[in-house]
Amino acid sequence: MRIAFDPASPGRLARFGLRLPFAAPVDFAAEFAVEAPCHIAAAIDPERPLRVGAFSAIAGGRLRHVAIGRYCTLADGVQTGWEAPADTWATTSALAQPGDPHGWARLLGHDARAVPDPYPPARQATTIGNDVWIGQGAFLAPGITIGDGAVIAARSVVLDDVPPYAVVEGTPARIARQRFDPATIERLHRAAWWRFNLLHLPPALLADVPAFLDHVEAAAATGALAPYEPGWYAPDDLAGLLAG
Repeated sequence: MRIAFDPASPGRLARFGLRLPFAAPVDFAAEFAVEAPCHIAAAIDPERPLRVGAFSAIAGGRLRHVAIGRYCTLADGVQTGWEAPADTWATTSALAQPGDPHGWARLLGHDARAVPDPYPPARQATTIGNDVWIGQGAFLAPGITIGDGAVIAARSVVLDDVPPYAVVEGTPARIARQRFDPATIERLHRAAWWRFNLLHLPPALLADVPAFLDHVEAAAATGALAPYEPGWYAPDDLAGLLAG
């Protein structure tokens, strides 16, 4: 689906809590969905699926075939979904990629060659949970899962799944520590607080995890804290917002 974004589009979408990097027409060939509010300043590959949850802020980098949960923070330079070359083929050249990615075949009078995709789509998908913090310049290999509450140190090269609430660092990234003790992690899982709008909670609670969990558990049990359900915006929804 082609959306005729223009230089005025970012400002118009910002009125709905959607800060997106589209200022020129984009052809969406895969699933795209975002919740509001969110902030995405990264380069996006519209040929691969992308999903970003509410209250997530992405300062830069490149996103490709990734699902990102709520309340995530990605620093500038983060890379997701960029696979290694097919090193068992005769060549690792861009000419071994499907289509004509650089226009070389067309430039030299050839048709785009029907090269098979060396990577199945399922392998390329990267999943980032809720409340994940990823530092500047981190690289996430395609097909991995980053658990809820994880912290990825700057410049880390993450090649394997990261457990929930783990702090990882290095090249390749290894677990440095857990953010909380096992009992607290279990309570955080059960509470699944990212279902809610944190703006409804007293800000002082954010610095006191036991008090925060006590408040969320009690409010959820009594119905005083309702799930935050703004709905998802797909490309056709964005087109509707721009046309309205």
